[in-house]
Amino acid sequence: MASPTVFSQLIKLIPRTQFQEFVAKHDGDKRVRSLDCWTWFGSLLFGQMTGHDSIRAIERVFAHKDGEAERLGFGPVRRSTLADANRTRPTQILEELYTYCLARAQAVAPRKTGFRFHGQVFALDSTTIELCLELSPWAVFRRAKGAVKLHTAVDIAGNLPQFAVVTDGKTHDVRAAREQIWFEPGATVVFDKAYIDYAWLNDLNQGGVWFVTRMKSNCHYQVIECREHDRTRGLRADQVIRLKSQRGGDYQGDLRRVSYRDPDTGKWLVFLTNRFDLSAKTICDLYKARWKVELFFKAMKQHLRIKKFLGTSAQSVKAQILVALIAYLLVHLLKYSMKSDISMPDAMAAIGTLLLLREPLSRLLGRLPRVTRYPCGAQLVLNL
Repeated sequence: MASPTVFSQLIKLIPRTQFQEFVAKHDGDKRVRSLDCWTWFGSLLFGQMTGHDSIRAIERVFAHKDGEAERLGFGPVRRSTLADANRTRPTQILEELYTYCLARAQAVAPRKTGFRFHGQVFALDSTTIELCLELSPWAVFRRAKGAVKLHTAVDIAGNLPQFAVVTDGKTHDVRAAREQIWFEPGATVVFDKAYIDYAWLNDLNQGGVWFVTRMKSNCHYQVIECREHDRTRGLRADQVIRLKSQRGGDYQGDLRRVSYRDPDTGKWLVFLTNRFDLSAKTICDLYKARWKVELFFKAMKQHLRIKKFLGTSAQSVKAQILVALIAYLLVHLLKYSMKSDISMPDAMAAIGTLLLLREPLSRLLGRLPRVTRYPCGAQLVLNL
């Protein structure tokens, strides 16, 4: 019997019974005749991994009856039915599937954050995904530009996005954080100045969530205590402060202000946090780790298919973003399960290029075979 294809091995990471539970919960296959939710998801995942960014290309692959596709439970895909499915199928199915894949990846992901204290560390941020305003008038961002925003927080240890909140481009980061983002007590969240809202910071503090952010230049405060700090390491101040402005009154309690001068660039950075138990240098290192979410967004836009969308409706755009993130989680699940040191771009390239190859994934994501290298000047003798 022939070995399964790479795509077959990838999608079997998602049990069909588990997927059907999500479909039944949200009535995904209700009144569906020709394209069930499993085939809909499989076609989107296939297009995501191979880079097919048009419905016509996906139709060409799935239109013919294939033994491997039938064994996986996929039916034929037509362009009109796939376009209708992208517009009408409930995206809650994909949200549930995203949560399931995240839990699977977290179970095998590394847990060392690189810091000496216990607890999870998350880097919170958002990225703007541009859309054509003429095709998607609902996504008004600027006068002649359309866009949506993806809000997420990346786990510093495992580089895994903990949630996916998709909003229109005009939604402010603080508004999305207040209304749709929640963290467990004991977690440490790092974010930039765009998320500073003293009422929300107070909610985090009252909920037992630690935070590290940048202080705004117009922040008014009173110094309560000056703590000892090592100026030879770039630290200029370590103070306990109390906010004095009218908006600052929304935060109940004291805060810690850490001033740092980067010895390499000479740039001054002032941090604001509710953690008093860590050293000032650790606070600076925590904010430096925030760049992991920037690297995640960069990798996502370079290696996942979220620049050209298969549909123009809000449902279609959100579905494609969720499938892209599910593909990202599946690749990381494979990497962590096999304890592979392959990079994310290399893993996506290997799987996407050889998706229909009948080859074990362990060989694709494993170590490269050793190549015998001859020393310089060595002569190759051929026996003819």
